[in-house]
Order: sequence, then structure tokens, then C-alpha cells
Amino acid sequence: MRNRILLLVSGIGVVVILGLVFSGRFNKNSDSILPVQNQTSSPLETLISNEGGVEVAVTPVNIPDSSRWAFEISLTTHSVELSEDLVKVTKLVLDSGEILIPLNWKGDSPGGHHRNGVLVFSEDFSLSGAVLKILEVGGVPEREFAWNLK
Repeated sequence: MRNRILLLVSGIGVVVILGLVFSGRFNKNSDSILPVQNQTSSPLETLISNEGGVEVAVTPVNIPDSSRWAFEISLTTHSVELSEDLVKVTKLVLDSGEILIPLNWKGDSPGGHHRNGVLVFSEDFSLSGAVLKILEVGGVPEREFAWNLK
């Protein structure tokens, strides 16, 4: 009788554990697989480029404690090393034609296959459209992410 109870309890435990694993509740890295757009409060959509074996997702973000613009960026690959300095390979082209260079990158250091962070621009500017250009990531000469802010 005792063996039957032990077998029943073990079986229920296995079913519960499998349920947690398959539902994603047991995944200790579940925060890292959330879509980028769910991690920000930006009304602007996340744009994604899947070229050259590297997925680059970009979401415009307005930093709440300043008037500076920023872009949340997520890079993911399983084929190349993500060694680029994003401050050096990124520029923002305003609708006026003015080109801005990022002030800094607040995020993962160069290297590895997964990087996340925020690229901050130092200028206080207003615009109705912008194109963020990222150069030479994953062997792709230029990736363009464009938003119309009107």
C-alpha cells in the first residue's frame, strides 16, 4: 500500500514539473526571451532586421528623466561574434538631413551572441521622422530602421 501511494505522489510530481517546464514558468531565463516591445513603454513599433545571420531589433524610447532620445537595441545570432562598438557603427539621420552620433551605449559589452542595451543620443531635437542606421553588423553594410513620428 505504501508503495502505491509513493508511486502516485511521484507520478503527480512528474506531471506538475513537466507542466511547469512546458508552460515556460520554470525557465529561469524567461525574461530574456520577451519581445523587445514588451520591455519598453514606447508607442513606436519595434523594427527588426534579420540579415547576415544576425537579428537586430530596435525600439525608439524617450528617456523619461530627460528630453534625449534613445533606442533599445537587441542583437541575437548563433553564427558570428557581436564585437561591434554600437556607438561607432550607428548614426541617426533626422528628417532635416542632420546626422547625429550616439552619446553612449548602456548595455552589454561587445562579444558573444546576444546583446541588449540602450543607445542614447545627446541632442535635444524634435522631428517628424528619423532613420537609425547601423553599419557592418553581421557583415551587412547598412541596416536602416525608419519611423514616421507624425
